[in-house]
Amino acid sequence: NTYMVAAMNSKSAEISKSEDSMDIDSDDNKKFLTVRVRVGGELVSSKTDMADNNKNYDQAMQQFLPRNPIGFQSELKFRDESNLSFLSGSLSAHEVCAAAAQKSRKDNFLRDRKDAFKDFLMKGAAMACGKSTPIGLDKWGRSYWVFSAEPKSLFVCEIVSSTDDVSPPTKKWHRFAKPEEIASVIIGLGKENPCEVLREVYPEAVGLVKDRSWSTLLFARCQATTDQKVASPSDDKKDSTDEKGEDAGPPFVEDEDVLVESEDGSFLWDAVVVDIAKDPETARVTGYLIHYKNWNSRFDQWVAPDRVVEPSKNNLEVQEEVIGEFSAACNATPDELKGMFAFQYFDAKKRAKGKTRTALEVFDCVSVGKHGSHNEKLLGLLKGALLMIEAALPRGSVATDEDGHWNPESAALWRSLVKSSLGPESLMRCILVLEDAISPEWYHEQATQLYAAIPKQFRAMGGASLSAIALRVSILDRCLKYTKLA
Repeated sequence: NTYMVAAMNSKSAEISKSEDSMDIDSDDNKKFLTVRVRVGGELVSSKTDMADNNKNYDQAMQQFLPRNPIGFQSELKFRDESNLSFLSGSLSAHEVCAAAAQKSRKDNFLRDRKDAFKDFLMKGAAMACGKSTPIGLDKWGRSYWVFSAEPKSLFVCEIVSSTDDVSPPTKKWHRFAKPEEIASVIIGLGKENPCEVLREVYPEAVGLVKDRSWSTLLFARCQATTDQKVASPSDDKKDSTDEKGEDAGPPFVEDEDVLVESEDGSFLWDAVVVDIAKDPETARVTGYLIHYKNWNSRFDQWVAPDRVVEPSKNNLEVQEEVIGEFSAACNATPDELKGMFAFQYFDAKKRAKGKTRTALEVFDCVSVGKHGSHNEKLLGLLKGALLMIEAALPRGSVATDEDGHWNPESAALWRSLVKSSLGPESLMRCILVLEDAISPEWYHEQATQLYAAIPKQFRAMGGASLSAIALRVSILDRCLKYTKLA
């Protein structure tokens, strides 16, 4: 409806609407009202009473719409006094706008629901009678189809653009016939469309997703395909394979203790068989799900059958021999540290360290891997040099009693700080602590001259660097009296 705003004198009781003109009192006591307009006796504007409209189903919602008649009167009065043009629908313009917005939202909601119901019916018809309508589209533009000829299979159509600008794009179809294949598609879609429709159409695949067995089935198929590619069609190789299979003995069972060969073939690890993958056609074992003993379950992995061996006496001897060789290599002192004076007294008796510590306990922080940077390798060597000096300290050079500042608990804490040092600053702090802990009687006479050539302790932290640490460690190693005993 269209309304017209008129400035009416509140003192006038009645005003005839048929007069062509009227005199408006100039008194400030005005009130802006809505009026009905008739042209030629026909009513062209009327105000709808919301309370009397029985067909207004949104009346309950409209009770919460904002109403401010006083503010609206002030706005109209200001526009009238300022000679500003205005056009309004009623004294409660906010209510009219809110009602229109509510009606628009309701119409959009009903239209969307009708479109969704229409799509649902079309998809149902497409799956029932093979109508050429996809059951959904994903955000990459691929369409998903279900045909009546193969109701348990999922077909995906992908639009492949041509390499040149002349040829039109082509369609590439993908067929997923097994439930584990459809389950992988559902996992790949996540929460994107048309995941919900696929979950309704393929409940068997949803079951594999819930119990997480779809990956096991796919791995078994992949392992079987790999074995078929590796196998040779010649009779000689088939015979040799059969003989090898006979020598390998029966397959392992679940919860059986086994030895698993590492990927590089260097070690044999203790493990337990958790699950077995078999070829559904030949029942041949294609893989084992292995849990390594004393390791977290997140390290469980599928391995090929040729990497799993029984824990026989011979295999256990090989395992111990390989581990022994590896331990011997780790216990070796790095060649870069063999020129230090502390290296000569590392295994000597009457040391302040108390019980003998193996080289592996001292130099386990030296190795940083083959991909480590030069600074990381140098930092590791400096850690090992500092730990070797501490291990070679003669008895009496530090206070090792319970009340001493180098008691077993404090010494263990210091060694852990050295091993966990991430840079020059933290390692320099450990060097300064060791220098303060050593008694001055265990320094050579030349120590004063050498330490005078390097920064004092209160300045050493400010200039901490790998080169500064290397110089300080070298001076400390040269200045100590390793042969002096308490």
